[in-house]
Amino acid sequence: MAEATQTEAGVVEAYENLARQVLDRPESIPSAIHNLLLKLAETHPGAVYWIVRKFYQEYLRLYVSDTGYIGIADRYEPKLMYPGDIVLYVVPESPQPDDIVQVTFTDKDEVSVYVIHARVMRCNDDRSIQVADTGTGEEYRVVDWNILGKLVRVIPFGSNEWQELFAASGVPKEWVVTSVEENIRSVQESEVSGKDKAIAELKRRLDDLV
Repeated sequence: MAEATQTEAGVVEAYENLARQVLDRPESIPSAIHNLLLKLAETHPGAVYWIVRKFYQEYLRLYVSDTGYIGIADRYEPKLMYPGDIVLYVVPESPQPDDIVQVTFTDKDEVSVYVIHARVMRCNDDRSIQVADTGTGEEYRVVDWNILGKLVRVIPFGSNEWQELFAASGVPKEWVVTSVEENIRSVQESEVSGKDKAIAELKRRLDDLV
């Protein structure tokens, strides 16, 4: 027992020393913490992502956003969205079956971060959630932490509302061009349902952008 206590005290002391080094940096404390996280993210971005979310949720009692957030789609999701669409999400308190949710998870080493859209299949007794990838149909069991938000609306590329929101987003048009080009190649190489229609729409968007 004494050895276990000694080990725990040593761990605490090591973190106290690390915190002291951060506090002693010549730049501001937020900049020092930011620089430390950037360095850790070079090898373990997944771990950095999770600890930031953990801090928001446990310390500040705040989710990614209490109301929701806006994203720019970067991939073709059959019957959901095309790259370049503006997508609106809310943070659900309790996902329900058939909800379309944005799910994030990391590999076991917390190095890579993955984001997918999935349909909620059922809520399990242990409070985990069974979801199915909207693209592949592959099922996963996730928890609340894995769910970034629930899809509530897709604003189509080129519409009047899209023009207004995209102009205010600051997202470079070149980024959308690259996403559309990459999706044209990936859809051409796939066996996705409605392939010809999807490629035609992607090429139309590319023409509009360039």
